[in-house]
Amino acid sequence: MNIIFDNSVFALQRAGGISIYWYELLRRTIRDKHSAFFIERPESGSNIFRKSLYIDPLTLIADKSLPLSITRYLPFKVIKGSNAIYHSSYYRVPEQRGSINVTTVHDFTYERFRRGPARIIHSLQKRAAVKAASGIICVSESTKRDLLEFFPEITGTSIEVVYHGVSEHFRPLEAEEKQLRPAGVPHAPFVLFVGARESYKNFHLALESLAVLPDYWLVSVGNGELKPNERALSQKHLPGRHIHFPVVDSERLNCLYNYSHVLLYPSCYEGFGIPLIEAMASGCPVIASNVTAIPEACGNAGLLVNEVRAEAFSEQILRLEKADLRQEYIGKGYIQAKRFSWETCYLKTISFYEKILQENEK
Repeated sequence: MNIIFDNSVFALQRAGGISIYWYELLRRTIRDKHSAFFIERPESGSNIFRKSLYIDPLTLIADKSLPLSITRYLPFKVIKGSNAIYHSSYYRVPEQRGSINVTTVHDFTYERFRRGPARIIHSLQKRAAVKAASGIICVSESTKRDLLEFFPEITGTSIEVVYHGVSEHFRPLEAEEKQLRPAGVPHAPFVLFVGARESYKNFHLALESLAVLPDYWLVSVGNGELKPNERALSQKHLPGRHIHFPVVDSERLNCLYNYSHVLLYPSCYEGFGIPLIEAMASGCPVIASNVTAIPEACGNAGLLVNEVRAEAFSEQILRLEKADLRQEYIGKGYIQAKRFSWETCYLKTISFYEKILQENEK
């Protein structure tokens, strides 16, 4: 089986959930010496996960020389054999008709929360990718339901739910490791917020939840520098009690999970929610919204709120001050996190490729 991976996401992101997914899939494919080629642009070198991945230069295929803002939407001419699986990291399609094309659908945030040209362009590209696909991978049952809601015309195409995993980097620290507190981490109790801060992620609710809890700081991680309006909100609600790390590697993030009182995840929409299982694997309790794919990721191991409002999150943060309740949810989290692994995600993906190849040979 030949596989052609389109690494567009490494050029589109410096870090992020899709980059993690793609990195974990590729490094295992390379480890197991599958016959694979990788379409890539020079900008990929800025992605923190791509930096950790060795790809044999002989297997790299240069992407089109046009600007990324154009090529990300253009089909790619597959040149390594018509019997190859083509899998794009972000909704590109192969140029040849009849190519065996697999696409991964992560979520429908653009369709649900964006307006204007960005939504239209993204939805057109996604629709074209799923219509051209020989097989579709969805990262949760929730995302599969959204796929069938937004694109009901997708019939007769194989759809497989393949959950994300959690890296082995995320684990409880040993007692001697915990003594080496990373620089910049507050000594006061703190609540952790991980990932994007767009509207539906409800970053403002994290700030408001802690505004009434003066004993707690907020540490936010990822998605680049704070925007001016986010800095203003932080200063309004948590003056002197908010630290932001624009980019962190897995080792540092694991430390933050270990020192945190709780991961607060007030998002009102998720395709999956990788930080939820990272936190649980690290021994960090989780408070999150009871919506979309979050219950799939958390099971009974998270404190899930039905009303997505600051007061509800504040109440749950205070509940976890009870040592027995905190230990109960930490224990449940360890068990739940073991349900998800990148190795399983990878093996199911390879099996899906083989299934699609067999279907196309009939």
